[in-house]
Order: sequence, then structure tokens, then C-alpha cells
Amino acid sequence: MVNIDKNSINLSDEQRYELFMQNLMSERSAWILTDEHGAVMLTEDEEDFVPFWPTEETASLWATQEWDHCKPLQISFDDIKTKWLPGMEEDELCLIIFPTTELTGQVFYPWEFNQVLDKKLAKLARKN
Repeated sequence: MVNIDKNSINLSDEQRYELFMQNLMSERSAWILTDEHGAVMLTEDEEDFVPFWPTEETASLWATQEWDHCKPLQISFDDIKTKWLPGMEEDELCLIIFPTTELTGQVFYPWEFNQVLDKKLAKLARKN
């Protein structure tokens, strides 16, 4: 398991993205926040984003103030690839990876993130 704790939020966007990807590939899951309406979304400049975090703890850091009713939900790697990314593409949503409370983080269109995952999987397959 990758060493990720609440202090990881102080890393750069790229460093948090790298931690997220290492954890996603090793743990085969990621975390979102949900409420009674489904996945929590962020909106900035008329773009809607679904935030993804590497661990339950990092997702929980967001469950404060207006979001204190939200609960972390673990999503498997396979569900991300087969359900979430196609659904987000259809709904014209972007991903924001391991965002800070200032809404900074690496942003991807679902098709872009799917390509990243495909490259990671191909690289892993070559290693094995």
C-alpha cells in the first residue's frame, strides 16, 4: 500500500495525482463522496467534476461543513473502467483527482483518464 495520509493534501497537484495512481493500481480501488442524491460533484466555471480520492481517509477530509452529511464510498477499479467512466462521459462530467479544498487537482475528461488507465495496464502486462 502506498503511504497516503492527511498531510498528502499539502503536496502538489502532480504529486497527489501520482500517489492516487500508485494507490489505484495497487489497491484496485478509489474513493468518492456520496449523499442521498449520489456522487458529490464540484462545479467551477460551468464545468462539473466528480472528485476521486485514493483512500477513505482522504475522501473523509472533505466531509465537513456543507458536506458533513456525505459518506466515502469505495469504487473498484473495474467499476471505474466499465461503469463510471462511460457514465461520466455520457453525462459530460470530468474527474478531478485528489483535489484540495481550494479545488486544485489534476483534471481529466473520462476518455482521457481511460486512456491513462489503459496505458498503465499495458505497462503492467509487459512487466509480468
